[in-house]
Amino acid sequence: MSDDPSYQHLHPSIQAESSTPYSSKEQEKSYGCAFLQMVRSQMEDYPTTNGEYLDAIFTHREILYSYPAAHWECARAFTDIAYMLEKRAWRADREADTEAVSAFRHEAWVIASSLAPIPINPVEPTATTMSSGHAETKSTTLDRLNL
Repeated sequence: MSDDPSYQHLHPSIQAESSTPYSSKEQEKSYGCAFLQMVRSQMEDYPTTNGEYLDAIFTHREILYSYPAAHWECARAFTDIAYMLEKRAWRADREADTEAVSAFRHEAWVIASSLAPIPINPVEPTATTMSSGHAETKSTTLDRLNL
């Protein structure tokens, strides 16, 4: 009876006794923006056959580009969603799960690379100056490295 999730929901003391130290917060933690959290919460009923996963990716891109600062956890959220798709059972409306997994992982990579921090002191390109009729090349990068 303690294995029944509905019984555990009604009786939290039994759930606390039978739970493992890793199960509570780590598995239930949902990363990402509200949109991706909503997609993740509906993952059990989420069809992938007709390209619904592409709608989710493109909708998220529009939201992301409108306010990038709110999406610093979204790369992790896309990776988690891809993992959930890998783990769920096959059904006829889920035959494109492997394509969706690849698309979600790629989107996670795109988000992580586009939201990566920009260096404060970017490397300056090599400058060419004219001095007494001869072209000289200054290499500020090599000077910094003492090469």
